[in-house]
Amino acid sequence: MTTVVLFHSAVGLNDGIRLMARVLTDAGHTVHTPDYYDGHVFETPEPGIAYRDEVGFPELARRASALIEDLEGPLVFGGFSLGAAMAQSMGKRDPRAAGSLLFHAGGVPKPTSWQPHVPLEIHHSVGDPWIEQCAPQRLIRSAAESGAQTAHYVYPGSGHLFADPTNPEYDEASAALMWRRVLAFLDDLR
Repeated sequence: MTTVVLFHSAVGLNDGIRLMARVLTDAGHTVHTPDYYDGHVFETPEPGIAYRDEVGFPELARRASALIEDLEGPLVFGGFSLGAAMAQSMGKRDPRAAGSLLFHAGGVPKPTSWQPHVPLEIHHSVGDPWIEQCAPQRLIRSAAESGAQTAHYVYPGSGHLFADPTNPEYDEASAALMWRRVLAFLDDLR
């Protein structure tokens, strides 16, 4: 099966990430959940974002890279919200990348490069208040223009972390559909 690296959101490596990783392990995939927040976990996004800003994104990215440097490819990089930025960066540059799954985020302010052999999927709700600033269509277009297979899935509602069963924004129907699509994506990579 596939080896997946799942990067957590700004709330840290919490039970929600572990439960979502279990969806993939239950389907037979190997999943790594690097804790680039060094054990810091937050109940709500605001203090997690403050921690991100205090440490700085470049340092968090360095930590994330260091935590997975010994993994052998091919790897599918996935991430939730802030973690999607990590997965996006790895999908663009890491030679071990076999796919990139961006949940509840993903995008670029201007056209960007993408590895043509790395398929990309972006999943978010239609009314997610964090998505407009991400410009996911631009990233999808850049990846497709490089030759990569791309898909952009938009779900009903406005929940940001709708796939996290521990989050108040959890939407069971949308999460179930998202995981069916993700499992199909991973099956296609075999």
